[in-house]
Amino acid sequence: MCIGGRGLRVRNSINDEYTEISILSNIIFDPHFAQLFKLCFGETTKLHPIPYGEYNEDDYKKHLAESDLIIVWLNFEELNPDIWNFFYSRNITKQKAIADIIDSCEKLYNDLLIYSNARILWFSFEDYFLKFPIVSGHHYDALVDKINIDLSGTLKDNVSFINLKQLIAQIGIADAYYSKNKYRWNAPYSKALIEVAVKEIHKQYFIEKGITKKCLVLDCDNVLWGGILSEDGVENIKLGGGGFGRAYQDFQRFVLSIYYHGVILAVCSKNDLSDVMMMFQEHSEMVIKEEHIACFQVNWNNKPDNIRQIAETLNIGLDSIVFVDDSPIEIEAVKAILPEVTTILYKRNAINERFSCFNLKSNTNIADVEKRNEAYRTNQSRETLRSQFRNYDEYLKALDIKIDIHRALPIEYNRISELTQRTNKCTNGTRYTVSDIKERTISEDAILYSVSVSDHFSDLGIVGALEVYADSLTLFSLSCRALGREIESKMLAFIANKHTITNVAFKSTGKNEDVKILLLNAFPSATITF
Repeated sequence: MCIGGRGLRVRNSINDEYTEISILSNIIFDPHFAQLFKLCFGETTKLHPIPYGEYNEDDYKKHLAESDLIIVWLNFEELNPDIWNFFYSRNITKQKAIADIIDSCEKLYNDLLIYSNARILWFSFEDYFLKFPIVSGHHYDALVDKINIDLSGTLKDNVSFINLKQLIAQIGIADAYYSKNKYRWNAPYSKALIEVAVKEIHKQYFIEKGITKKCLVLDCDNVLWGGILSEDGVENIKLGGGGFGRAYQDFQRFVLSIYYHGVILAVCSKNDLSDVMMMFQEHSEMVIKEEHIACFQVNWNNKPDNIRQIAETLNIGLDSIVFVDDSPIEIEAVKAILPEVTTILYKRNAINERFSCFNLKSNTNIADVEKRNEAYRTNQSRETLRSQFRNYDEYLKALDIKIDIHRALPIEYNRISELTQRTNKCTNGTRYTVSDIKERTISEDAILYSVSVSDHFSDLGIVGALEVYADSLTLFSLSCRALGREIESKMLAFIANKHTITNVAFKSTGKNEDVKILLLNAFPSATITF
């Protein structure tokens, strides 16, 4: 759907009907690449291979302009086949070689920014193709790493770097290359490496689109620590140090890193709450602390009911939840009763690899994460306050809600993008990447608003976003953690007061029908565009 003209494309769903991908490279990836891409992205995916030396031609520039994603994969050997011999013969210094490569990559990058607003995935260089270490030994040569570091520091806007060396390490150097195809078709990499690379591209696409689980629900016994708390006691729990206890502490460190990248943490355990809270508050080896947990459901009730309660407390969908437990019986019970929930059976020696259902951005704002978690943690205080009032309006007045709506600042674009992608309930269905926002805000007709909220208990931070394009309301998005405070009505009243809206964009997410009614009531004379 397009609103507002000038070729601005509004992506309304995380499940777009088509995806256009350009791959710019100096090597060949066929015959496997296209087939693997369609397996990951769907049959409607359009893949446009673009030779590195020809990307300035009109047909290729058109493909780049229409792309949803651009992949840059330059093979270092093909780009600089004689570079090490030049060093040995002193025909060029390493500093000059590095500068020349950086300059050529920067020119390509700047051209791509001119031709397209699409996100760029840039594969780092690798030097595992070198054969000389067979005779010289494996001394460390920092050339390629130095180039990669300089590139990642130079090319910053609208680009993500994929660590090709790490992908090769996953399958092993010996299995990453196929010399027969290298000399026949200039296709040096094996099917195994191409498959791993396509999966990584698909994951990065999910990350860019915000397609991820939101909440990790954790059992405690034999998950966060070794042993059964109610039987062994706090003093006999295995956690930290050497041996089995270290594995549980390492898992906690992994979980904490997920928390710092925006995932809500909750606890669902059959235990006495006082014992569990003692562990979180007093055990010196606990990495995860009480303040990291948004919701505790610790009792002797069945776990499916407790998970439902967690979803209700946090106001999130069951399909946003991942549940980890060491008991196959508990896992099967949740699978049977709550099939929407993703389950992971905890296995101490092979657990981290099973978390690929999370697709998390690496540049998450920690302050936003902490504000969001504080808002969830203080919900119980809000419920207690609410119970003291019979009249809902009096409760809202006691909450002392403060709303700030202002034109969005560039520093807020990342949070607004995240908000549009994560919100499924109180939204008109519009999804924006950061590059979408930057593209749209160039136009004088587009006005993007940021909505921040605080109340008596906490600062919720940026919880909403609005966009008006000419006379169209093109974006309405409000976080689920801000619902129930009449903020949505105040947002729409703000727009109605400042703009004459004749058109409202709406795309169903399967959970936002109430918002359609809200928009129709707020703008009864407007046309709804689906």
